[in-house]
Amino acid sequence: MRFFNNKYAVCFSAVLLSSTAQAEIKVYDLNGYSFSVDGWVILNASSTSGDADGNDAFRITSGDSPNMFGFNVGLPDYNGTKTTARLGLRINPHSGEGNQKNQGNVGSTASKSLDPREIFVKFEGDYGEFVLGKQYSLFNGRPILADSSVLAGGFFAYDIANDGGALGAGSLHSGYLYANFNSGFRYNSPRSNPLQASIALYDPSKIESILPSVGSAPQAAKTTLPRVEAEIAYSGEAGDVKYTAYVDGVYQKAEGCVISGVTCSSGDEVTAKGVSTGLSLDFGSFKFFASAFKAEGLGSALQLDFDSLDDTGKERDSDGFWVQATARVTPSTLLRVSYGETTIDDTVATLGHEAKGTVLGIYHDVNSHATIYGEIGRSEFDRNPVFLQETKTDYITAGVRVMF
Repeated sequence: MRFFNNKYAVCFSAVLLSSTAQAEIKVYDLNGYSFSVDGWVILNASSTSGDADGNDAFRITSGDSPNMFGFNVGLPDYNGTKTTARLGLRINPHSGEGNQKNQGNVGSTASKSLDPREIFVKFEGDYGEFVLGKQYSLFNGRPILADSSVLAGGFFAYDIANDGGALGAGSLHSGYLYANFNSGFRYNSPRSNPLQASIALYDPSKIESILPSVGSAPQAAKTTLPRVEAEIAYSGEAGDVKYTAYVDGVYQKAEGCVISGVTCSSGDEVTAKGVSTGLSLDFGSFKFFASAFKAEGLGSALQLDFDSLDDTGKERDSDGFWVQATARVTPSTLLRVSYGETTIDDTVATLGHEAKGTVLGIYHDVNSHATIYGEIGRSEFDRNPVFLQETKTDYITAGVRVMF
């Protein structure tokens, strides 16, 4: 899917989920100045059944991605440079404000507020692109944009059914890590070249662990250098098959590692780093995507958060892979199957786990804007890091998506 050679990475991902095309609604276009809007509204009904009490629920939520409204501004070209800016706002429908019966499902998420996940300016010319601001980042970013659940259903993160937020997190706990939206400076090489490169300096994050499996909650919060991410990708055609192969990486340090105010026994400094690679194949009506990652100090779901460090503050090793095949069986109907695994290794101080996730889905375009879909899935942990037991959780989801 997408990534750096599209106008807006996250918006473009929707085009690849179905034949439903997302086109900007032009509001103004005169003398080189333009203004347009775009977005989507998504709502799911999801029933889950699992081994732990916290796995069982019926929820009506916004799915893997919150609802989105985007605003795009274009300025007149200057000396061969095209300048555009974007603001993309996300919000979940289940805020719980004013409804005490729903308050327990709000959890610790930002579902009660508007989330400006995208706010950036882009300068584009023969030299490539410079992007300044907040946008989806590079490392391990392609899998979630390839995931048909990114604008549909997906799993709850770690199968926590009632922790608020959107329905879940695609397959990020079982196959890939979530890249998130980060502020920084990024360069993308010219889109016309089959070999493309991107490099970015991002606002660094603290490196921590907060899951029950890491009882001492270590945290390294002092950052003195930016996070560095980069990607190299090559796209081409072999007969009727279009393909893209890529590799990307991330590196960041953080200091001041403490546990309950005391310096971590494993040291003051921690390092997060990772590499991932993947391949997409496009046969027309059939598409295939495969990716794999290996990381240190990045955890098993949200990068740098949740379970990146063990009980002593030592970086934890994790790895995983994820594959998806889709087939367009009619011009309006897409079938999908995906499978992924993530392993976070044991350390002397903290037990790890293995997670597996399987999703089957059908996505049908009612018209050029509306899609209805259904998904069934199973998420498995040999030791769920939230519930501290083996869990198997089954998902049944039905939903609708409207894009503009």
